[in-house]
Amino acid sequence: MGQESSKKTDYCFDDWVVSCDPNNLCGGYYCEEEPPFPEASDSFLEKQPITVTASHAEFNQEGATQLRGNVHLIQGNRQVKADSATVSRDPKTNKIETIQGCGEVRILEPGLRLEGSEAMISVPQNLKTLNDAYYRIYARHARGSAKSMTVFSNTRLFLQDATYTTCKPYKDNWELRAKLINLNRITGKGVAKHAKMYIRGFPVFYLPSVTFPIDKRRESGFLFPVFGQSKSCGFELATPYYWNIAPNYDATITPRLLSYRGLDFQGQFRYLFPLGQGELLAGFLPDDNGYRIFKNEKRNKPDYLPNDPRTRALNRSSNTRIAFFAKHNSQFNRNWSSNVNYQIVGDDNYFMDLGTTLFAAGNTQLQQQAEVKYQDEYWQALTRVQSYQTLHPYYGPVNDEVYQRLPQIAFANECPDLPYGFEWTTQGEVAYFAHRLSAFTAQPFTTGGRYFVRPGIAYSYRRPWGFFKPRLQLDMLTYSLALSPTDRRHQQTKNPKRILPIVDVDTGLIFERDMKVCDIPYVQTLEPRAYYLYVPYQNQNAFPNFDSSYPGFDYNLLYRDNRFNGFDRLGDANQMTLSATTRFLTASRGSEQLSLTAGQIYYFKPPKVTLGNPVLNPFALNQELPDQNRALSPLVGLGRLKCDDQWFAIASIQWNTYRKDIDKTAFWIQYHPTELTVVNLGYQYLRRNPVFNYPSSLLSQHVRQIDTSAAWELTNEFRLLGHWNYDIQNDRSNAILFGLEHQGCCTAFRVSWSSFLLPNAGHREYNTGIFFQFVFKGFSSVGHSEIGSTLDKSIPGYQWRGNKF
Repeated sequence: MGQESSKKTDYCFDDWVVSCDPNNLCGGYYCEEEPPFPEASDSFLEKQPITVTASHAEFNQEGATQLRGNVHLIQGNRQVKADSATVSRDPKTNKIETIQGCGEVRILEPGLRLEGSEAMISVPQNLKTLNDAYYRIYARHARGSAKSMTVFSNTRLFLQDATYTTCKPYKDNWELRAKLINLNRITGKGVAKHAKMYIRGFPVFYLPSVTFPIDKRRESGFLFPVFGQSKSCGFELATPYYWNIAPNYDATITPRLLSYRGLDFQGQFRYLFPLGQGELLAGFLPDDNGYRIFKNEKRNKPDYLPNDPRTRALNRSSNTRIAFFAKHNSQFNRNWSSNVNYQIVGDDNYFMDLGTTLFAAGNTQLQQQAEVKYQDEYWQALTRVQSYQTLHPYYGPVNDEVYQRLPQIAFANECPDLPYGFEWTTQGEVAYFAHRLSAFTAQPFTTGGRYFVRPGIAYSYRRPWGFFKPRLQLDMLTYSLALSPTDRRHQQTKNPKRILPIVDVDTGLIFERDMKVCDIPYVQTLEPRAYYLYVPYQNQNAFPNFDSSYPGFDYNLLYRDNRFNGFDRLGDANQMTLSATTRFLTASRGSEQLSLTAGQIYYFKPPKVTLGNPVLNPFALNQELPDQNRALSPLVGLGRLKCDDQWFAIASIQWNTYRKDIDKTAFWIQYHPTELTVVNLGYQYLRRNPVFNYPSSLLSQHVRQIDTSAAWELTNEFRLLGHWNYDIQNDRSNAILFGLEHQGCCTAFRVSWSSFLLPNAGHREYNTGIFFQFVFKGFSSVGHSEIGSTLDKSIPGYQWRGNKF
């Protein structure tokens, strides 16, 4: 079909309304003519007769009526307008059978507008045929033309020598031209045969058959190709096929050609049933040529010792790469629910090689978990089985294996409404912990059962001016262990026990005053708070460490009754936390604009309990309690600022009063002046990194990092995108992303270049890639599908307008 037949330049879009709204990307919108009975029900509309008006009318004995001038036929919300028309009736019933319109014929239905030089309408069959036709689908912002058009029951449109676009009038940035287009409003899909996609009048590609949506429903068919370029995979080309199996489940099958590796197959299956929903994802790359080359290279010149798990991971003979992920959630009733999360890959380097983003490449602990939960007003309980697949990617650290819970039964009870202001709580768990053999020595770990319960009673006295809450808990813990050879050699016990009381008192006051800042009324509060905690010391060196960890000292630790996470360690304490908070609240709305908090712990006795065993590890005390003989903790400061709904900032600092130096500081500032513009700036400093120690001294290294990101609106159509994470301590960039986004009336595109450091222990290996996405609004998109999730995670506050006109 030639370009000249795709449209008539003299066509008048009289339903187009110009808009000065800067958020309207098209500079206007289609305004649908209001139907005669906008609020009427379907049953009412079906009973309405056909009314006819015209400037002139001629009747004859054969039942045909000639209408001329401003012809207007109405039946319910269906309308026909024409310069002239011939109306034929059934001679027996006198009912209208056909309407033949000439001149400028216009047919109006709710959500649909049809126009043509002439039209034939069969009323009993609800069949319309138009020549030199134009159409409008208002809900989709779609329009087009056709040499001829046939409409069945206002639900199916068959167009010959036709066009389809969602662009504004006289501005066809993209247009689909086809020999035949079928628009089905019942199924919500369009099918074009022998179609060509034109961009700004130039043919770009040919499609023998293409399916596209004309509303928000899903339909089966090939999606537009996905392609990009990355260092790890080379050139990537994928052709997804979407299969709408049923209204409540579907699948996407994606063959993906990677120039450096081979042909990869990916699949996704989603389902939704009354008692649950979930999805299954799988990846299968039969023979990874790039992985074969990499393994041969590293086997000949390894970077690690032979017993290193990163080296042993290359000994797998097969070059087939597989991955499988499953998620399921069920809500049986108001109280009972369940979920499953299962992830597994075929080799340790899967994400290092095939992950195209920092978030995927850094995935080294794959959860394999299933649980059933119960919850009501007073009780919570769960039964869980949990395991992890721990990966040791070649360019990465050796990751510790995680204990498996096979199974875990946990419960919690809270009764806050006892007489005289008392509250009762109970927390408990029964769990069996298993562990895989050591990645280095292949020796077994200590495993076994853990039985824990902690009842507690508290008295809560609360008033608008303050609160007072003393609490007593009894921590009871015991084990039934199968000891590892190392623990047997050090004569550890199989059944260590712990019974310790936990006593704490939390109290505070609240003072308020009215004040003005720049003639704006505020309410300022002053909230002093004191928290006393007492836990007697018990040597817990004989206890295994199944799931405990030390989160590091911060503001939240000021008011916790245990400085450790998990149940394997209960920190001894005889300490008092003193803090003060001031808030500035708007007098009109009571919203918080600024809060400042400072607090510090005074240790009456220095803590002794550590995660590690000081007998076996002489560095444990120095690593975990470097300041164990000092009476004061670092002074903690925390501030939050929210100003004019544009500025938000949060900052924290820990000041060591002995060294007169900073132990930890961090801040994050966000500037969000408009919906489309956002700028983020963050900084983090840790004097002691709890995650990584220097190999020689086993002392924690420093952390100093800057993280900045932005989506900056250049014009109403263009935005610059960027993200940069820089490691000052090691003088390297951890992640860089730069992109450009364009939003037009009926098209949009975004392109990004990214480079991220692969997680590793000493190598500087970067994965770089260029990805783009081009969107034909209301039709489909071309490009890489992961670019959206990458930008969402990299730029807090980023919003994509890909479906807005």
